[in-house]
Amino acid sequence: MEFVGQGSKQTLREWLPEFLVRELAPYPGRWSVVVRMIIAAVLTMIVIVTFRIPYGAIGVNCAFILSRENLRSTAKSGFYFIFAFAAWVVLLPVGARMFASVPLTHFVWEAVTVFVCFFLLKTLTYFPLATGVVVVGTATLAIWYLPGPAELNIELTLWQILATAIGAAITIVVEVVFRYFAPENRLTDGIRDRLRSIEMLLESVGGDAANTKSAAAQVMQYAVTGASMLRQEVAHSHLSALERSKRNALIALVGRSIDISAGLAVEGQHVERVYRERAQGLAARISALRRLIENPGSSERVVQWAPRPGQDSSPFSELETTIHLIASVVDANGSPGVGFPEETASANRLFVSDAFSNPEYLRFALAGTAASMLCYIIYVGLNWPGISTAVTTCALTALSDIGSSRQKQLLRIVGASIGGFVFGLGSQIFILPYVDTIVGLGILFAFVTGVAAYVATSSPRLSYVGLQIAFAFYLINATSFNISLDLTIGRDRAVGVLLGIAAMWFVFERLFPRPAAVQMVRQFARSARLLASLNSVGRDESGLVRIRMLRDEINSAFASVNAEADAVLFESGEQRPAFLAGRDRIRRWLVSLRTLYLLELPLLPFHMPGDGEKRTLVDRTSNAETLLCVAGPLMRIAEYLEKEISSDSRHGAHAPTGEKCAPVAPEENASETTKDGRIAAEHSLLLGMALELERDVLKEPIFKPADLSAAVFSGCQPTPAA
Repeated sequence: MEFVGQGSKQTLREWLPEFLVRELAPYPGRWSVVVRMIIAAVLTMIVIVTFRIPYGAIGVNCAFILSRENLRSTAKSGFYFIFAFAAWVVLLPVGARMFASVPLTHFVWEAVTVFVCFFLLKTLTYFPLATGVVVVGTATLAIWYLPGPAELNIELTLWQILATAIGAAITIVVEVVFRYFAPENRLTDGIRDRLRSIEMLLESVGGDAANTKSAAAQVMQYAVTGASMLRQEVAHSHLSALERSKRNALIALVGRSIDISAGLAVEGQHVERVYRERAQGLAARISALRRLIENPGSSERVVQWAPRPGQDSSPFSELETTIHLIASVVDANGSPGVGFPEETASANRLFVSDAFSNPEYLRFALAGTAASMLCYIIYVGLNWPGISTAVTTCALTALSDIGSSRQKQLLRIVGASIGGFVFGLGSQIFILPYVDTIVGLGILFAFVTGVAAYVATSSPRLSYVGLQIAFAFYLINATSFNISLDLTIGRDRAVGVLLGIAAMWFVFERLFPRPAAVQMVRQFARSARLLASLNSVGRDESGLVRIRMLRDEINSAFASVNAEADAVLFESGEQRPAFLAGRDRIRRWLVSLRTLYLLELPLLPFHMPGDGEKRTLVDRTSNAETLLCVAGPLMRIAEYLEKEISSDSRHGAHAPTGEKCAPVAPEENASETTKDGRIAAEHSLLLGMALELERDVLKEPIFKPADLSAAVFSGCQPTPAA
């Protein structure tokens, strides 16, 4: 297998060490998260072993995967995890009483339960609640295998709730202590640190050569690490849909700025003098942006950016445009009265708006059920209950985005093999026979958890290996409350983990193949079509309801584009260079589409709860006209991309352009400091962005291979999805 890199093709042996070095390099805040994960997992294990709680692995897993975005989010995640267990305690015994005594009805009951788990994983609005439902549902089903006596099964189920409560409570306590001594906000800190690295690089390009190497190295590291972890923080948080949209748009723009700056880092000091002056001006603007993000209530504003006549195609021009858009997003977030108020009913919705209308959720649930029941049939048919961990593994595998790449499945197998066979069985053979105290066991858990946590805090291209290491090791060494030296038990659990991974690979890739690159383009086209539909919605009561539904669907589509873009990196074959080129284009366009969506929100109609009347943020009919004008290019983009990936696609055949609107020009004597001038400038910016995006999309086929110089960074040093 060959990979594009550094102007030539690299073999896997040459590429892999460089990839691992970049993925495992430390970044600000990484060790803090790792240490907290170690402490929470080890303390949970100590309590479970000390009080002899069976099935304790579920509690340690809970401590490992709970959200650590902020204290409030961690507390809510722990509560939802415990709530999910309590709900299953009520439902499972009832179902077992009615169906579990007869083999045929038992099979149907298990299948329906697993289907509900996978369906809820995709349709519940709160990810921690969905995680708790899936993990406890599949883990508890193993207890009710060949049921009886019922009293014992109920007792073991209750023990699982206690183990989960212990893991959640300890994680919350650890977070409280850390926040007290070292308060931080991972999302804000991540954005601030990335902007600071760009600022330092621009200062070095502008003439301050003191920190040139360190600034370039930091930018390159952030380019490889990507913004995916920041997006995960937003996705797993308890923010409203609107707040998630704002933060995702800001993250996308900052991530794009990092990508552009990575190209400048290669240039170093080899730039013209005029660019040095522009770099100094950009550094000052970014410094003001950082202060504004750190202090949202500050009265400071970023200096307005004036487009240069005859804009060139240098990275500086693109970076200036991106920083200008960041300033617009930050200014919109911080301005009073600007934004799209979140309806209480929508913010507290249990299910996503299209939970029962989007067929993708049904397909995912059916595929996950097929994989889980395949494992169930195998271990029941072989009368091998020791490998029942396969069903739980299917659920844990589904917590990440399922891609159709062999490399991504390889990551899962590698992680399970390291956690199950190397750390799990290896510790039972070489370490645990010589451990007779809780201290020794705690040191072993701390070491393995540290390795797993450090890998899990990598980018999505490697993080799943860390999760699988932890899950496999815990299932072998933390399920019982004593030190187990029985290799048969460890072998069975490790085989069960591999069986679950193999079943998920077989169902999702062999039976339901979905090329990640094609799916990425399809989801982007869907995002553009949904945004165009949002702009065309009427302003009556039914239109307001439609707007709320479309906003949820748009956010979901954006997340799907990011997930598929990450999976494209793991594809192989002759089409890989073309897929990487398409991925780079989609990522660049997604930044513009996200920003366009966020900047349109103030122009949409909304209903202020309790007012009893319809309002608009700016009472001008030009809002609706501008939105309709923007909808045109978006629909043409969607039609063109859908033709590109269809079976009868002819590369280079552009979609019909149709009628276009001219950019809105400010009225005479209306400066940007006045209300009318500001509105006209916003409308002109929106329409200009839409038309520029359309030109960029339609100018060449989506999968046209890029030049080698452009493919270097995408192939050898994969950059984050927007």
